[in-house]
Amino acid sequence: MLRHLVTLALLLCCILPQASRADDQAIWRFAETPPSQSFEQIERAPAELWQTLPETGIANLGFTRNTLWLRTDYTPAEAGKQILELLNPQHDRVVLYILRDDAPPEIRYGGFKQPPARKALSSYHNQIFEFDLEPGQSATLFLNVDTVRPVLVWPRLYSVSEFFRTSSSERIWLGIYCGLFITLCLYSLMAWATTRDSNYIDYFYFLSLMGLLQTQMLGLWHELFLQNAPFMMDLLSTVLPTLALATLCRFARNFLNLADQSPALHTLVTRCIWASLLPLPVYAIGGSEASIPLLDVVSVLFSGLTIAAGIHVLRNGYRPARYYLLAQIPLVGGGLLYVGGNFGILAPSPLTMFGFQLGAGLGAVMIALALAGKLRALQKDQLQANHDRLVAEQQLIEVLKESEARLEWRVQERTRQLEEALDLQRQQHDTLESTNRRLKVLHEERGAFLQIAAHDLKNPTAAIISYSDLLRERWGAWDEEKKLRRIGNIRSMAQLTFDIIRNLLDIDAIESGHYVLRPAPLNVSQILRSVCDDYRERCDAKDLRLQLTLCSDNLMLRIDRTALLQILDNLISNAIKYSPHGRNIHVSLEEESGHALFQIRDEGPGISEEEQGKLFRKFTRLSARPTGGEHSTGLGLSIVKYMTEASGGQVGCISRLGEGATFFVSLPRGQTA
Repeated sequence: MLRHLVTLALLLCCILPQASRADDQAIWRFAETPPSQSFEQIERAPAELWQTLPETGIANLGFTRNTLWLRTDYTPAEAGKQILELLNPQHDRVVLYILRDDAPPEIRYGGFKQPPARKALSSYHNQIFEFDLEPGQSATLFLNVDTVRPVLVWPRLYSVSEFFRTSSSERIWLGIYCGLFITLCLYSLMAWATTRDSNYIDYFYFLSLMGLLQTQMLGLWHELFLQNAPFMMDLLSTVLPTLALATLCRFARNFLNLADQSPALHTLVTRCIWASLLPLPVYAIGGSEASIPLLDVVSVLFSGLTIAAGIHVLRNGYRPARYYLLAQIPLVGGGLLYVGGNFGILAPSPLTMFGFQLGAGLGAVMIALALAGKLRALQKDQLQANHDRLVAEQQLIEVLKESEARLEWRVQERTRQLEEALDLQRQQHDTLESTNRRLKVLHEERGAFLQIAAHDLKNPTAAIISYSDLLRERWGAWDEEKKLRRIGNIRSMAQLTFDIIRNLLDIDAIESGHYVLRPAPLNVSQILRSVCDDYRERCDAKDLRLQLTLCSDNLMLRIDRTALLQILDNLISNAIKYSPHGRNIHVSLEEESGHALFQIRDEGPGISEEEQGKLFRKFTRLSARPTGGEHSTGLGLSIVKYMTEASGGQVGCISRLGEGATFFVSLPRGQTA
């Protein structure tokens, strides 16, 4: 369809030549005079006043307050009815004076502002005058044109046959021209219904107003509708171009997408839309004489502004702007020719008279092409955008997959770390609970420790004080034997106190980790014999028989001396404590599988299985009681266990109730040298 439109647009170039073809051989002269100049004065005017029309046959005074007079001596090639046509229908008043020989002049009136009663104008879009000439008869024609619009006059003389031949051809081209605008209007509506692109609605408004304007400028409105409505013809000559300019600015603003491409230009062009309506109030005040020149100036300025806006956004990379600029070339170019002719800047020619009509037709077609080009460009950009979006989405999917895998790995890693942290926390919790339990036990043992220390130290200390007081009071009354016995009692109580304090200090050092063993090679046979000798006096006091059995007199061990003495002393003293009077205590040392085995067996009450499980704990008190009233802190066996294990050995007990108890200690011999 667009190819057909282009073909129709190119054919518009033929309209102007068709409109001006005639076999007019008349030579026209013109003169510019004040409006007050009468026909009689013009008729008698000197020859110097008159100027020959240019070769184009067009007179152009532009905007002027004077009137134009044209004259010619006309002898037709064909007698009969003659037609004078003015190819510009936009004249207010036109008067034709016809002089035949010496007869009075005949007068014909034209122009759309002439009173209807005086008009002798046929129904036609241009100004035409009819008159008759006899064969061989000549006539002098005077034509007076008075208008507030540009004085642009193109007179043509025809015979009737010539006129109808030219008129028929011209009407065909006018029909094609008007049909072009109608077709483009329908095309824009269908395109809008298909694409819903608001540019097509703007284009429709512009086409409609531009088509109405062109038909009004070509005289079709005067011919078809407004023959007896000069006011409406005058009003429409301002209203239609004003509205057409406003819609052109609106179309340019929206087509070039100035709101996004250049907000400053968008604001400026929007103001131009409203400013283009300025000729309307000017018309209301000063009429067409003021509004039409202003409209020409405003049209040039605002059209130039839309061209500048198109160049600006095109330089910024907005490709549809190139279609807009190409479409504006014929429209703006034809408008400049028309305005230049109106102001007398350009020499009169068919282009200055009808260039705007030709440019409007070509521009309308080019704008349709521009819209189609923009639509194709936008569709291409949209397809490219869709492709880019799909590529971006695919890339995003890949990134998401990679991120998901990385996230899953991080979740697994975090889960593992969390599990490790939870395990560590559980371990710490268990450790804290164990520590708390241990601290609680230590706290309880500390309390028991203080209670035992206070209790166990109170009796011997009190006994020492009592014996000391008695000794001091009765020192002179007692004999030497009794004094020595009391001193012995004091020493025994002091030794008991020392033993209690030593055990308490040892257990405290053990628990605090400050107890250090210093192993050295020792003859344990001699040490065991020495310890037994030290306890024989105590055994004799309870009528006990201490029996020692040694596998060798020189059995060597590498062990801390203090630790060994602590072990032997506690075990032998316990056997003495719990053995009834008159019984035996068996102490033996044997070598067995690289170990030294110490055994201390008594014939006391024995130990139950239940109490055997608590033997080596601190502060343990058994149900059995010492047979001689001896003191017990409950720490001796726990010290034995620590010293034995710290020396790499083992300690244990074998006992049954009523059958005594056997304690054994197994110590590794190790390197004795």
